[in-house]
Amino acid sequence: MSQAGDFGELAMNLHDQDGTLATVEGVLQFATEALRYDHASVMLMRRRRAETVAATDELITKADQLQLDFREGPSLLAISDHHEVLVADTTTETRWPEWAPTAAEYGIRGVLAIRLYTEHSTSGVLNLVSAQPLDFSDIDRESARLLALHASIAIASARLQTSLIQAVDSRKVVGQAVGRLMERYGLDAVQAFTVLRRYSQDRNQRLNTIAAHVIETGILPD
Repeated sequence: MSQAGDFGELAMNLHDQDGTLATVEGVLQFATEALRYDHASVMLMRRRRAETVAATDELITKADQLQLDFREGPSLLAISDHHEVLVADTTTETRWPEWAPTAAEYGIRGVLAIRLYTEHSTSGVLNLVSAQPLDFSDIDRESARLLALHASIAIASARLQTSLIQAVDSRKVVGQAVGRLMERYGLDAVQAFTVLRRYSQDRNQRLNTIAAHVIETGILPD
């Protein structure tokens, strides 16, 4: 199959995945099988902090964590300031004096970190890792960029779908709780929702948490 065909099939496969994790795992599988990297990982931003959500093996998870512990490394630079960061050889890399030699000891020699982003936000970084120094051709680099582009779109779509599902589920829970309060206390819908919101604010708890308590017990929290 041609490279265009490979990426076309990837796009369809990622579209069919259920959830962010399954989408990320599809990206990693393509990176190692089609592009033939030894390892790969995806770090996503969660509460303004990068976190490895999936990796091809535990070695790369540990290497990613080293960047977070040392507060330096190609992934963090890609997320914060560059679209992509290449480490041709960790044994000669001088930008990160703590991370690079430690990664080399782990058997990591080459890394290409590519930012995952859409027009509105940065979602994370794709790490493509080699056990040998990286000597990139233009085709290699373009393939990596294309993979990151597909990954960015698919991950953003999966996250949006998850958020929409959660929003719908949240509305169902709140709606059920409003119904319980209307029945128990003789309130109308606006009054019942106002009570839920006031309890949420006064107790500094999520509205869903208060609503779930009402559904389970039939009464408001003490």
